[in-house]
Amino acid sequence: METEAAPGNTAAPRRRGPASTENGQRSRDRVLNAALDLITEAGIDQVRVAEIARRAGMSSGQVMYYFPSKEHILLETLAWRDHQDLTRTRAALAKVTGAWLQLERFIGLYLPASSADPGWILWMEVWARAPHNRQVSQRLEELLRLWRDELAAIVARGVREGAFAPPLAIDDFTLRFAALLDGLAILRLRQMHQPSRKRLIGLAMTVARAELALDAAAAPGDLRRGLSTGTRDLRRARATRSRRRRRRMLRRELLQLAAVIT
Repeated sequence: METEAAPGNTAAPRRRGPASTENGQRSRDRVLNAALDLITEAGIDQVRVAEIARRAGMSSGQVMYYFPSKEHILLETLAWRDHQDLTRTRAALAKVTGAWLQLERFIGLYLPASSADPGWILWMEVWARAPHNRQVSQRLEELLRLWRDELAAIVARGVREGAFAPPLAIDDFTLRFAALLDGLAILRLRQMHQPSRKRLIGLAMTVARAELALDAAAAPGDLRRGLSTGTRDLRRARATRSRRRRRRMLRRELLQLAAVIT
C-alpha cells in the first residue's frame, strides 16, 4: 500500500517466543528491516539468509533463531510492513471528514505509490506462493480482511450519514471493490505502460459512484425525514438503472485502458 514517511523503527506487534523480550523484539525488527530492503531491491528468490543477516548486522544463526526459513521471513516481513501501512492509513483517514473524501483517501493509500512500492512488492512475492501453500493463503486472507474491514467501516459510516446508498451485501461489495483495487495496483506495478495513479484513483471512484451514489432525486434530507415506501422503491429502481448505466460506461473505459496498456 502507499508509503507515507515509513518509519524504519516501527516495531512489529509483540509476540511470544524468541522475540517476546524487548531485546528480542529489537533484533527481530532489525531482521525484518533488512529483509524488506533486500526483497524490495532484488526479490526474495535472489536473497540469501546470509545477506539478510549481514544487512542486519547479525549472524545467520541469529536470524534463524527468530525465523526458521526464508519463506517465514517473507511472510513475517509482509505482516510487519502491512501492520505499519494499516496503522498509517487509519491515522490518515481519521483526519478526513466526509464519506466520499474518506473513500477517495482510502483508495489513494491502498494503491501503490510507484512500481517500487515496498509494501506492494512484498504482497506480490507472497501472492505468487499462495496457490501452492495453504498456510500462505490463510495468512494472506487474515491480512486482506483487515483492509476490507476498514473499507466496510467507511461504507457503513457513509450509509449512516446519508452519503451512500446501502449496498445489497456489504461483504460482497468490499470483496469486489478490494479485488478491483488489487487489479488496478497490478497495473501500477508494471514497469511499462503505467497508468497514472490519479487515473487509477479516478477509475476506482467511478466504480464506487456507480454502486454507492444516491439517486439525484433522493436528497439526504428527504431520506432522513422518511419517505413513503412506494416513493423509496421508485427511487431505488431509478438509482439501480443509473448505476447500471455507469457500470456500462466504466466497462467501456476499462476496455479502452486495457487496449492502451497492451
